[in-house]
Amino acid sequence: MATNFRSNTDHTRLISKSIFVTNFPDNTSAKDLWKLCQDYGTVVDVYIPNRKSKAGKRFAFVRFIKVENIDRLVGNLCTLWIGRMHLHANVVRFERPPIQASGSASSARPIHSGASSFATVLKGNKTHVNASEAPAMVIDDSCVVTRDLEFFVMGEVKEFSSIPNLYVLLSNEGFQNVKVVYLGGLWVMFELESLNSKAKFMQHVGVASWFTCLCNAQSDFVSREHIVWVDIEGVPLHAWSRATFTKIGSKWGEVMELEESKDDLFARKRICIKTKQEDNILEKFKIIVKGKNFVIRAKELFAWSPNCLCIFCGRPHYAF
Repeated sequence: MATNFRSNTDHTRLISKSIFVTNFPDNTSAKDLWKLCQDYGTVVDVYIPNRKSKAGKRFAFVRFIKVENIDRLVGNLCTLWIGRMHLHANVVRFERPPIQASGSASSARPIHSGASSFATVLKGNKTHVNASEAPAMVIDDSCVVTRDLEFFVMGEVKEFSSIPNLYVLLSNEGFQNVKVVYLGGLWVMFELESLNSKAKFMQHVGVASWFTCLCNAQSDFVSREHIVWVDIEGVPLHAWSRATFTKIGSKWGEVMELEESKDDLFARKRICIKTKQEDNILEKFKIIVKGKNFVIRAKELFAWSPNCLCIFCGRPHYAF
């Protein structure tokens, strides 16, 4: 039984991050720190040694799991106040050694919440399964479609804003009879009329200037990035700015554009994000503006899609 507990504890240590915190009142308990820090992450352990630091201050170690961005976590903890004292936080470089089963127990014991104990974290109450952990669905040959991609070229654009304007850009370079397919992220695919047109297209200096790369189309290609629309709610009026939404969007990736809206709508803001995140964005978190906490709700809506219009017929062209 003791061996099993030690193995669970060792496993938790591997998947967790410890934060060193100091500059709090002497009467602060481990329970107080737990309640204070749990607003910014999943706390599984708080340990306050009996001794003080060289500066004569009390200090503690707070252990978190499910930490996606350690720098953001430390930054959030550094905004906290306990009474009139401003909490200081840093990432622990060296973990404290595991507590031995034998010997007398220290009076300075870590505190564990019943709802977030090591056993709870390690054994159950899982509400989410990563795609890499879930069983894979097999798609057999009866579902596979064979496409002739001999005349097709795919490429990654340098600028997101150029995707809706590709027909105009290619027409200016002398390629007018080209069909465009959006593949996701910054990737697009083109259908040329012949192998000769395809060769000229791939060797054209002007065309190449708009792309980071051009290559033959691949039937098994999937973009590692995707661009999605996300609704953001809960931002206060005095923080309603492009800079605020750009910073919030950077939590998941790169903000590509903001939905234009008039001054009669402050209930939500729709932002377009390029992200590598596999899971749908559905989060609730806090921001601090002028020392006050605000709860932000973010919800992914749908994938961004370009409106590529042919300048000759005024209708969208799709190869498939």
